[in-house]
Amino acid sequence: MKRNYCFKFENSKGQIDKFKKYVEKHDCRLITVDFSSLNIFDAMKFAVLSSAYHFQKFPNGKLKCIGLCSDFSAFSDDFFIKNLEFV
Repeated sequence: MKRNYCFKFENSKGQIDKFKKYVEKHDCRLITVDFSSLNIFDAMKFAVLSSAYHFQKFPNGKLKCIGLCSDFSAFSDDFFIKNLEFV
């Protein structure tokens, strides 16, 4: 049985470290990340950093992103970030 993993980013320090610990604790090749409580600049920063970390651990994994505008998909394509999926 597959489990849905979800991580919600917040405006506080240490969010990337919390994300890393979450990914280490759970075997989450597919994870939903929620950026809806962040401004666009923080959301972009966390999306890129979390994508890079997740890709290192799960090269075939996917991050489903909630709370990012559709313009961000063009940005991620420009930087060849292929493991992001927008919901």
